[in-house]
Formats: sequence, structure tokens, C-alpha cells
Amino acid sequence: MPAKPYNLLLRAPGERRRPPPGMDAVVCLEKPGAGDLVFHHNFPEIFGGGLSGAIASFLRAALGVWAADKLQLRAAAPDAWTRRYNLHLPVTPAWESLAARLGDLCNFLTGDVWTFSFRPGPVDFPFRGSWPHTWTPRVAALFSGGLDSLAGAIDLLEAGDRLLLVSHYDYGQLAAVQQNLAGELSRHYGPDRVHHLMVRVQLEGPELSLRSRSFLYLGLGLAATAAFGPDTRLIIPENGWISLNPPLTPNRLGTYSTRTTHPYFLQQLTRLWQAAGINHPLINPYQGFPKGEVLASCRNLSLLEKLYLLTTSCARPVASRWRGQGAGACGYCYPCLMRRTALHRLGWDRGEDYLLDVLAAPETLRHRTRGRDLRALLLARRTWEDAPREVAARLYLGEPGGNQALGYETAQDLLAAGFQEVAEFFRDKGPEWIMDYLGAVCQVDGLAAGD
Repeated sequence: MPAKPYNLLLRAPGERRRPPPGMDAVVCLEKPGAGDLVFHHNFPEIFGGGLSGAIASFLRAALGVWAADKLQLRAAAPDAWTRRYNLHLPVTPAWESLAARLGDLCNFLTGDVWTFSFRPGPVDFPFRGSWPHTWTPRVAALFSGGLDSLAGAIDLLEAGDRLLLVSHYDYGQLAAVQQNLAGELSRHYGPDRVHHLMVRVQLEGPELSLRSRSFLYLGLGLAATAAFGPDTRLIIPENGWISLNPPLTPNRLGTYSTRTTHPYFLQQLTRLWQAAGINHPLINPYQGFPKGEVLASCRNLSLLEKLYLLTTSCARPVASRWRGQGAGACGYCYPCLMRRTALHRLGWDRGEDYLLDVLAAPETLRHRTRGRDLRALLLARRTWEDAPREVAARLYLGEPGGNQALGYETAQDLLAAGFQEVAEFFRDKGPEWIMDYLGAVCQVDGLAAGD
């Protein structure tokens, strides 16, 4: 049976009408009514010039999608993944005809089934801050606190840009990482070159997969960028390997591999913005490069080497607290493993920088959860060597008929470069038991796929 739709309504500031019957949740930005959920945020501190109704409508939609994603457990769905949503939003007239396109985009991003019900209503945000400088930025960049966002910021600053860094956080540990890195960049390049905007948006919810997190991040980045005119670029510094995120095994197809900056998603998002009258350039300058190449080509390697240990790439940055360990990167999730392969290219990889050094823990391979990503990565590397077309066939590059977001040859080159970094990491640092495992995978097809 299909999942029952989850009905969520975003209440606009000043709305007094009663929600329609059948709502599972009502979420608001401020002054909640009885039974309403409320976003915790620092929006009054944010500068708001240039926030058009079309952009405010998109940001409100992004908040609603993110909230719905958090509030419904995937495990409760009939297939333990796909949920159905009806999202009720106030919008400006520019968005009224775009509900179906927005739904299709969210379907692709999260793997759920989205329906949007739009109504006319106020879409204002309580942005009341002032820009604190005499200079204005020429470019804005999303600044997550990861390696790619640090390398991207350094490259833009080395190119002479005045830069607005936009961060979103919903827990304190991540905020500290972002603040420390931005502070170092400001000290190095000067406060007249860098401004860091910290946006706090929090909502308690049980689901942790959060395939929609980039949707909210992009909405916040767009709103901040709009304050400086329609030609201000919004940069998403993400290496092409993790952006394309090739499914490592056949059981990671679709949104089991995240699509947060997938080239098709960004292409369709840009077209949706244009249809709503939003024309800000949205650019990922590293779409064609694996992570190691992004780092190796950084315009200031000495600064990157000084700061990279302050970054975080872990998919489970707070999971260590559940096991009574100190804070730190887990070392066994897919982002941690890809970080290690990239840093190895520069000679900067150290197992002791992680709570678990998987190369020094052979029991990891047998562990049901901690070994899942390592097994999948090893199997994908083996499959690429033996049957590269099988790996390439798992990719989604766009719609047929010439509407591809990334060309097949470009994707093939990206796969080859990324798997080369993976191969060099395990060849140079892999212990004997990993080589034995790869041999077993070669002899017994699919042995590592039993996750």
C-alpha cells in the first residue's frame, strides 16, 4: 500500500486563518499558535535588502521541505524509504504555476513524492540586520566547514574577490567549525575582503537522512546573495565526484546516494528559478574534478595545509557522543573515506586524525554498519577495474534527448580520475587484509554487496 500523505502547512507571519482540516503539522517562523511547531532561527540579524517576493517564496518552500524531511521517519514508510508529502505554502503569483515543477525537483532530490498546494499570502521574512561594511561582495559562496568549501573560499579570495561566506548550522559543534575557519580566512586576507554570515535554523525532528539539506542551504544562500544585486554569483564549492555521487553498488541507486549538489538537480533548480523570475548565477566551479584534484589545485596550498585540520567532512559528526567518545570525525563513513583518499594525494592523510582508523582495524570490514561504506568503496573500485561500463551505467546524467546536465564523456573522465585517487590510496596505504578482501571480491562476485 502507498504511504499515507503527510500534510504540513507553513503559517505565514500575521496569518489568522485556520489551517485546513487534516494537517499533520503546522510550522511557523514566530509567534506559534496552540499546537504549532516553530523554527528556531536568527533571521532578525540577517541583512534583507533585495529579498524579492519570488525569492522569499522559494526560501519558504525550502524551509517547508526541510521541516517535512525531518519530521517523518523513513523507516515508517512501506518500503522504509519513500514518503508522501502535501506541503501547503503561501507564495507570490510568480510561483503559482510552478507547483508541479517544484514537486518534480524535490522528488529527484529526496526520493519522496511531493505535492505542493500554494495559496496567496504574505511571504516576508524578519530580516532586519544591516550590512556592516563600506565594501560590497562580488560573489557569495556556501561555506559548510568542509574541505571543499575551504578550498573554494581560498581560490576566490586568491582571485581577488571580495567574498560573502554563507553558513547554515543547526548544532553548536558545526557552528564552531565554520566560525573558526572563517575567522582564519579573515585574519589572512583582511576583514575588508571576507564577511561570514552565520544562519541558524533549527527544528527538532526524528529523521536524520535529510536529503533536503542542500535545498535549505541554497535558499539561504540565494536570500543572502540577493542583497547585492541580481548579478552577484552564488558559488557551491563541491568536488564533482561527490556532486555526481556515483552509486558504488547496485543497492545504492536513486537517492540512497545523496543528490544534494547533483548536476541535474542544480540545472533544474536554476531553470525553476528563472521561470519564477530569479536570475542569480548558480555555479559549481569544481563539477569536473575529484576531491583530490580540487585540493591539489588550490591557489594557496600553504594556507590550505595550515587550516585543513580545522575542517569537518564527517557524515556522523555527533555520533561519537552516542558511544561515549569524544568529538571527532568517525573515520568510517563515506565522506571520511573520500576525504582520506583526497588528502593522501597531497601526502596529508593521517589515520590518527579520526576516531577510527579503518586501515588499522580489520574488524571494520565485518561490522554491519561501520564497515558498510568501506566494503562498498572497495567493491566499486574492483568493479571499475573489471567492468567500468557497469559502474557508468548506474549514473543519472539527465533526461534523454540532449537535456543532460553533464556529458557522458565528462562523467567518464570524472569516474576515472576519482577511482584513480581511490586506487592510489589503497595501493599505497592498504594493509594486506584489504588486498585479501579485494581478491575475495574478485573470486566471489557480489560478496561485499550484502549490506
